[in-house]
Amino acid sequence: MTPSIRELMLVVGNSLAGSIIAKVTIITALGLLAAWLARDNCAAVRHALLAAMFGVMFLLPAASLLMPPLHIGVPTVIPNSTTFLPFGLRADAEVSAATGSVATRAAGVTPSVSKISLSNLLLLGWAVGVVAFILPVIVGLWQIRLLRRSGLPWRGGRSVVDSLALSAGIRRRIEVLLHEKTPGPMMCGVANPAIVLPLDAETWNSEDLNRAIVHELEHVRRGDSASRCFARAICAVYWFHPLIWIAWRKLVLEAERACDDAVLARSEATAYADQLVDLAKRMSAAQGSPLLAMANRADLATRVRAVLNGRQRRGRAGKFSLVLACAAAVMLVLWLSPVTLIASPQQTQQTFEVASVKQNVSTSTSMKFPVPANGRFAVENIPLKVLILFAYGSGGDLSGAPGWVSSERYDVTAKAAKPDVARDDYALMLQALLVDRFRLSAHFEERELSGYTLMADKAGSKLVAASAPCAEPGAPRDPRNPDVVTCGTFFTGPASLDARKMSAPQFASTLSMVLAAPVIDKTGATGVYDIHLEFNPEGTNLNGRGVRALDTTADANNPDSDKPSIFTALQKQLGLRLEAAKVPTKVLVIDHVEKPTEN
Repeated sequence: MTPSIRELMLVVGNSLAGSIIAKVTIITALGLLAAWLARDNCAAVRHALLAAMFGVMFLLPAASLLMPPLHIGVPTVIPNSTTFLPFGLRADAEVSAATGSVATRAAGVTPSVSKISLSNLLLLGWAVGVVAFILPVIVGLWQIRLLRRSGLPWRGGRSVVDSLALSAGIRRRIEVLLHEKTPGPMMCGVANPAIVLPLDAETWNSEDLNRAIVHELEHVRRGDSASRCFARAICAVYWFHPLIWIAWRKLVLEAERACDDAVLARSEATAYADQLVDLAKRMSAAQGSPLLAMANRADLATRVRAVLNGRQRRGRAGKFSLVLACAAAVMLVLWLSPVTLIASPQQTQQTFEVASVKQNVSTSTSMKFPVPANGRFAVENIPLKVLILFAYGSGGDLSGAPGWVSSERYDVTAKAAKPDVARDDYALMLQALLVDRFRLSAHFEERELSGYTLMADKAGSKLVAASAPCAEPGAPRDPRNPDVVTCGTFFTGPASLDARKMSAPQFASTLSMVLAAPVIDKTGATGVYDIHLEFNPEGTNLNGRGVRALDTTADANNPDSDKPSIFTALQKQLGLRLEAAKVPTKVLVIDHVEKPTEN
């Protein structure tokens, strides 16, 4: 599967929009199935079922947001970076760090204009489609408004309409107009309905005129003008879904057939069929009709066959049918709205055997993040943001994450089924834990951010080759040598950074976390080194307040204000320098995350 297709599946499948699309598909399929099963019933019943279906689609987005979610896991593997975040801290080491700040809030570390993400492209395409498909509705309403304003009142037709309206149970005042641009009879208006007829309607025989008016009066009684506009607006929202348009055509056809049934209750079928054929000829010869006109020339052949079908049930929808359709709609909303599709690790995904996740409500800013070993993973007072970055190996920042991801801290204790766990496998198991407890779904996007390149100074690098002993990642700790730490491990103090047997790329990744900005290695150094760096933490992610400004200005209240900035310290102590640069970075975009479930 190509990355673009995989990203498309993640964006659509692991979001509220993806869940709603899936629900709409189910609802539309059920509505069309119900209409097909009711094919031997009257057209008014089928129309009621389809109208209820559009009502469910209208209520669904709001109900999905308001109702408590019911999660259904969808097997998904989110691609992870191949670079493992060097976040191993000694078991007894404590670091006072604030991870609430992000790189985008740091002066000089503002994301540049990056590539438009696939999710943004999809959103833009959807919005353009909505505008394109809602415009015909607006234009159609404007055309009908112009028709009503320029139509000629017909008193003779008004008397016919008044008498037929009473027999149909309509007590509203209905205007009757003649217009030269109307090829056939049409009803328009909701609050103040009107029937618009061609100019030659004055010459029609009484039977033809009565049939035409009865048909349009049935549209008035049923409120088809309002339901048609409403359903057409729903189609504009879901314009990309082919089933929606199939349902729309079916809804319009059943509305016309229901009104045809009203005509057949008081007229002979063959005579009305002849009139429909004549209407088809009129519409073929006409230059055009309003976009929201009820009659559709493409459906006239189907209507004629239905009119001549003597076995077809006819009549209005009974109260029982209407109540049943409304009840089914309410049940669908209550049943489907809480369902939310989320990413779920596949069965091949490694997981912890047991795990505990608890929110740390202390006011302390000290964090404990020991190196995972012997199948155990245990951290204290760690923001969820740090856990996510650790799990997905992202040296950059998160995008789309709510504020509590950075502010709320957690204690996590987990144990694998076997002690021999590779270092990178801890990250994979933590991914599964985050999906399970925090309902996390995310994807990577390649963006170009303002960051730094780590380079050797003109005078040359002062890096010292590693000499102190260290243990390989995942190796058990030797109780006789408690000071022997894992290779590549770093520890931070309030104003210092120490590393054991760390490569230059690992050190650049460590600086990415300290500066909350992407740093890439261009030193050319190929060995492993023991690194000790002392600096003023102001302007870094270790100052207790997060990244504020990446400059050399000292804080008068800072006890380490006499120390150099991290930039100066790198140059003088290690012979390295940081240069501002645009850095292509994989950014982890959060699609969905929730506060953790209880253990």
